[in-house]
Amino acid sequence: MLLENLLQRPGDSPVLHLRDAVYGRGRHNELLQEVMGLANADAEGVRHILFGVSRDAQGELRFAGLGDGALEEIETYADVVQQYIEPTLRINPVFNTVHGHLLAALEITGCLNPPYMIKTDVSQQLRCGDCWVRQGGLFRPAQRADLDRMYRFTARRAPKPASKNQVLVGLGEDPGCTLLRLPLPDSSRPPSSAVAMRMQKEISARQAALSANVEDTSVARLLHARLYGNESPYEAHGLNTLVEGYNAVMENHRDEDDYYYFETQAVKLNLSVVNTGQEALEDVSVVLALPWAEQFKVADKLYPVPGQTRTVKESELLGYPRVKRYNNRVQVKQLVDRLEPDQTLQLFEQDLRIAVLPKLAGQKVVLHVAVHATGLDKPEEGRLRLVFEKAGP
Repeated sequence: MLLENLLQRPGDSPVLHLRDAVYGRGRHNELLQEVMGLANADAEGVRHILFGVSRDAQGELRFAGLGDGALEEIETYADVVQQYIEPTLRINPVFNTVHGHLLAALEITGCLNPPYMIKTDVSQQLRCGDCWVRQGGLFRPAQRADLDRMYRFTARRAPKPASKNQVLVGLGEDPGCTLLRLPLPDSSRPPSSAVAMRMQKEISARQAALSANVEDTSVARLLHARLYGNESPYEAHGLNTLVEGYNAVMENHRDEDDYYYFETQAVKLNLSVVNTGQEALEDVSVVLALPWAEQFKVADKLYPVPGQTRTVKESELLGYPRVKRYNNRVQVKQLVDRLEPDQTLQLFEQDLRIAVLPKLAGQKVVLHVAVHATGLDKPEEGRLRLVFEKAGP
């Protein structure tokens, strides 16, 4: 049944090679090259060399069958492979009659530790350290890129050293959550923008009046009332003073803008942490690294309502995380005195405040987290991802 199933595979299968005949006794070069090529192929699963059948130019199967002595020769191939190829491969010959023709397959299993290569000289043409791969139905010597691919594959499968404890840090209330989708806040209208827009209209109107040689205080008062209502009393200012005020509007309204970005329209983020080990952890330090960009900024404190102030001591008592900025990144550090086995807790007393601008709609932001603690063999590290989704129309 195995051989019939192999014949159903496509002709370009990277794990199947058809041969109409065996190699011939003593012709080890070709045998070893093809076994290595299949074992090193960029594919998964068991590999096979099928003897007694081939495909013509149109891809149709052509059965040749095997003659006398072929089965005995195939039985020797496992010893040849074991003698010359490292690491060890498991080789198993299979025989059967298909459509009246005697066929055989060389089954190659355990191809999980590439690169497979020659461990001792075979001939002048095949020396110790030679390595072959199969690509597009052809066998060829391995190149640097092939070896890099195989070493990456092996590294991914390498067992990680067991740790006495493991700490999971996740987004929100779930320590296992590494991807969180959040609605993108509408932060397109900070307080300074509304003031700037009204000042721009006032400047344009005053410029138009001057161009028309009109400068009437009553007109200026009406314009001011229309733009500002009863918000502020009218004060007579020259055009230059208005332009200077316009240029300084962001600085003059920084407190209102900060409160808008980092409180009213902020993304508020918390993390949760759990000790999945069997022993308590002492002096736990969770370090979160976030990017800092024009469209993604992390507040370094809780901003008060405009017009109010807080002392440094009052700010500390609010329990906001410790935030430090380093050029294009931000570090947030939180300490936990003790984390018991199976204990889950919310990491920050106050949610982290993040200002996110509209340009990040649909974008993914990566956060790096590391956990240090007495009781951990080494720091636990991982990545968390935030995706900001724009609200529908």
